[in-house]
Amino acid sequence: MIDKPAEELHPAEAAEKLLALSDEEAARRIEALEPDFAAEVLESLDAWKASGFFPKLPGNIQSSVLEEMDPDDSVDLLQELRVEDRKDLLDRLNELTRKRLKSLLEYPADTAGGTMSPEVLSLPEDITVGEAVERLRREEKNLEEINYVYVTDEEDTLSGVLPLRNFAFREPELELRDVMNTEVKTVKPEMDREDVARLFDRYDYLALPVVSNSGKLLGVITIDDVLDVLRQEDTEDMLEMVGISDAREESLWTPWRTSVKHRLPWLVVNLGTALLAALVVGYFEETIARFAVLAVFMPIIAGQGGNSGTQTVSLLVRGIALGEIKVGHAWRALLKEASLGLLHGVSIGALVGVIAFVWTGSLKMTLVVSLAMVLSTIVAGIAGVAIPIGLKKLGLDPALSANIWMTTVTDVAGFIFLLGLASWLLL
Repeated sequence: MIDKPAEELHPAEAAEKLLALSDEEAARRIEALEPDFAAEVLESLDAWKASGFFPKLPGNIQSSVLEEMDPDDSVDLLQELRVEDRKDLLDRLNELTRKRLKSLLEYPADTAGGTMSPEVLSLPEDITVGEAVERLRREEKNLEEINYVYVTDEEDTLSGVLPLRNFAFREPELELRDVMNTEVKTVKPEMDREDVARLFDRYDYLALPVVSNSGKLLGVITIDDVLDVLRQEDTEDMLEMVGISDAREESLWTPWRTSVKHRLPWLVVNLGTALLAALVVGYFEETIARFAVLAVFMPIIAGQGGNSGTQTVSLLVRGIALGEIKVGHAWRALLKEASLGLLHGVSIGALVGVIAFVWTGSLKMTLVVSLAMVLSTIVAGIAGVAIPIGLKKLGLDPALSANIWMTTVTDVAGFIFLLGLASWLLL
């Protein structure tokens, strides 16, 4: 149970148990914990999940837990609360915590400033290595979270960095300005957090300092912050690709009314696109009536085109999200995926053609089915590139609706090719 003593339960394990409880029960369990352990449990949860039960805690418990949490995690949670609840809670905090959190709340949640922690270890450049080591010893309880020591001048402007291990190999009498690395990679607070995550991924950073336009050290983003960002973004993209439009507000345990509100609109859109495909089928009603076997091959052609297109869409959405694919790469990607569509179509079309011939004994039917498969996979490859890049160019999120439009294109194209070729060659 979650109310076991802290030494018997890891905070991450307690957090997992909370997810299966109602908000009321989760609040009761948190209230029964010591504030420091409760803070660790909340830090192990995504902020939007914790925001469901956190407002149900008594006010004094809210403030005591929030004061124990790391500032960046506290801000994430505050940003998920209603404005009036956030203001009331801030007013109950001690002055130091309130001032620190208000400064972080000035930055949007999806930026480096909204992700950073202001608790960054910085030392003045004019002290010696020996003096620095003494200061580090006084910070012993926080050393496990420290990878670098940042060096600043008298105006708190970042002037250099020292990996923690370097202190063991430097002469104690040397000043930090003489041993620090002055080539420091920094980020501005307004940088998008996904762009920050890409920097960590590309250069294998463990931490990056956040500085103002004047170079003043504001905070630090660590690798654990980036892992949280990547997990949240991946979850949002995955759910949005299947039509859950507000992924941050829904989980398996979300109340059914909330789930209906988020999912139903996209199901209605899906219904509209399905009706469009049905209209195409209705237009060729006479052809289907004369060659009923076409109804057998319709889902095969549309399904294979859809599968092929979905593979392309998935790669494109991922590439756009990771910054690997820009709008200017469209023609190169189109050429590649159209070529793959041709190769896949010829291969699968030959197999389906054999099946059609065995089934019907008609060479014309074999030709119709094979050509429809080839054309359908070519269109799927082209659409798989054009749709995500087109949505991106329009300023829309490709993850949110690309698959819906992809399904529409492949269904309509598959039916038109199969039934159109049949009307032309068989009637």
